[in-house]
Amino acid sequence: MAVATCFRLLATILLLAMAGRCYSQQMDHIQLSRIADSIDNLTQVVQAVASEKVASGIMKMFTLMATDHLVCEGGWFKFRSSCYFISEDTSTWEESRQKCIALKSDLVKITHDDEYNFLHDLAKNHHTYIGLSALQDGGTYRWAADGTVHQIVESWWREGEPNNRNAGEDCIHYHSSNEGFNDIGCGSKFRYICEKPAHLDGNLASVLDEETPTEK
Repeated sequence: MAVATCFRLLATILLLAMAGRCYSQQMDHIQLSRIADSIDNLTQVVQAVASEKVASGIMKMFTLMATDHLVCEGGWFKFRSSCYFISEDTSTWEESRQKCIALKSDLVKITHDDEYNFLHDLAKNHHTYIGLSALQDGGTYRWAADGTVHQIVESWWREGEPNNRNAGEDCIHYHSSNEGFNDIGCGSKFRYICEKPAHLDGNLASVLDEETPTEK
């Protein structure tokens, strides 16, 4: 609102200045009216942008507040708004994914460096499957959770990988030596990491339920 008010004040001053110039040049009322309409249109744009920024800021604030009340069930590790499970058993890549799905999750999708570092530590000293493979589209690595293409981040991979040795390495795992991602045949058996959204703790969920109006 303050931004729009300042803009309108500035626009008014500009209009007055232009009006004086118009008068000196004997411009007619129609031209002045068009200038005023243009200023009104610009003001509306500024108000809309300002409102969007305020709304975005409020959403970010509530997201940060809510994150503090997100929890994971026993055996799962929380990072930001997600829960992660690392298995004790070993399976092929596809078997690993099905086991994650049975736990109402999917093989982990990694989207930023902080998450990579967190999971890098979680998988320490173990070959561990993640949700990345080229099974859906030969040669193109996609995340199983949503089918999006993985844009290679070199710092996440072992040196020289992925190399698709012998044209038979379509699945990705953390290498046990903590040197990053490595492509390998999907029939190899490793541990795996599942991911699912964290949920609100019981107390906050109850409060939200009480404060949510019911439809009549």
